Amino acid sequence: MAKIDDRKKKEIIAYYAESQNYRETARRFSISPNTVKSLVNKNEQIAQICTQKSIENTKSVLQEMEERKQTKIKLLDKILEAMDKKLDDIDMFTNIKDLATAYGIIMDKEIKLKEIDNKNKDSQDVLDRLDKLLEEQRNA
Repeated sequence: MAKIDDRKKKEIIAYYAESQNYRETARRFSISPNTVKSLVNKNEQIAQICTQKSIENTKSVLQEMEERKQTKIKLLDKILEAMDKKLDDIDMFTNIKDLATAYGIIMDKEIKLKEIDNKNKDSQDVLDRLDKLLEEQRNA
């Protein structure tokens, strides 16, 4: 393993804790995946702290997304209302193709939001299990 100073080792371990990917971390720091794995294994306590921080960051992002959910719903409602009004008053300046495109985009976003919501539920389950495991380790 090439000589890596302590600061760089901590950066590598922190990045790995965030990405959970040896190869990605290795590419980022121009080192081998085996070097990353070795650093993580040698510094188990630091890796656990970084992993805990990563879990906390993920929870924070999920909470932020949940808080913004109502704002996104209101925005979509307003857009749909505006489109509905336009449909009631179609004139020669109304481009049906634009309305269809806008509708398609809204539907795509709605499907994506549902996918994200399902992933968030799965992620929350994983985070809850990790919390439980960490708590069990602390109590052991």
